[in-house]
Amino acid sequence: MSATINDDDLSAWADGQLSPERRAAVEAALAADAGLAEKARAQRAQSAALREALDPWLAEPIPTRLLAAAAPPPLPSAWVAWRPFLAAAATLALGLAIGWYGRDLTLERSGTPTTFARAAAVTHVLYAADQRRPVEVWANEEKGLVTWLTRRMGVQAHAPDLNSVGFALIGGRLVAGHERPTALLMYENAEKQRLTLQWRRNDPSVEETAFRYAVESGVGVFYWIDHDCSYALSGRVDKAQLLAIARVVYGQLAAAEAQPQK
Repeated sequence: MSATINDDDLSAWADGQLSPERRAAVEAALAADAGLAEKARAQRAQSAALREALDPWLAEPIPTRLLAAAAPPPLPSAWVAWRPFLAAAATLALGLAIGWYGRDLTLERSGTPTTFARAAAVTHVLYAADQRRPVEVWANEEKGLVTWLTRRMGVQAHAPDLNSVGFALIGGRLVAGHERPTALLMYENAEKQRLTLQWRRNDPSVEETAFRYAVESGVGVFYWIDHDCSYALSGRVDKAQLLAIARVVYGQLAAAEAQPQK
């Protein structure tokens, strides 16, 4: 282990939680030490695997049985005997609730788009169900749509071509976000299943490309952070199919970003 880089530094680097200055120092050490670099890559892979496995579980609502434990007994005569136990149960339930929702706030501040994944699923349900006007600008005006979204978002927009995986572009729109606007593109296949690709500006100091998966209200969401944007691909399709499409989206976006801007 480097004299200046410890396990805490590697863990924070793997989770994208270092300050820009500290991240630069860690990456310089990784470039100079092949063994340290291999350990860091293993740490990042492990962190990504844990997030994919545990994030959906952590995002579940507080179990009903825990909330029920804080409810008062139905009979007034039982109150005196049960009061100490109910007080303890209420304290437990309150602590769980604070911890549960505090977790989202902590992850959001650190760059993990837990709230963004939930918002993406809700937005998908809202607009994918609209048969008359699910988008503001239709696919026949794709060039104008991309230009408009680029101007409004402040980052270069791209509309991935998903015809190879059976989904055609319908169009796009802007969606109000918590702190900044979100862009949305909608796609549809021959069975009238719809997917939405959403993205918003993110803290440019956060760098994390690993896919993460969540299920929100029956909608599957693959989401990731790349450079200064958070992305979410949402739809009521199975996990394997959604992952395959997310990889196509990611590859096309990466290729588009690598092209020189005109």
